[in-house]
Amino acid sequence: MAPPEATQNTPLAPSVEKAYYRKCIELKRRLNDVEEANDAARQRKARLNRAIMKMRLERAFLLEQLAKRLQNTTDGSEKPVATAAATTNNANSD
Repeated sequence: MAPPEATQNTPLAPSVEKAYYRKCIELKRRLNDVEEANDAARQRKARLNRAIMKMRLERAFLLEQLAKRLQNTTDGSEKPVATAAATTNNANSD
């Protein structure tokens, strides 16, 4: 007995084959969504890493400036530190 013409190339019934085809399409859509989410997360992570590096550089710069001002204080010149402290206090009171 010969198999029906529609299923001659595949051992599956046509309804099962259509179900697999629809499932394949849905999985492909889901895969694309996950890849897009991964790309967005990768871009977000890169942006955050750049921001972290910028903040580290700013912190290093500020610490260097603070060290210079403290060094001026130990030399006997207290005027720059007092001015910086007054500016800081005025900024904090706002």
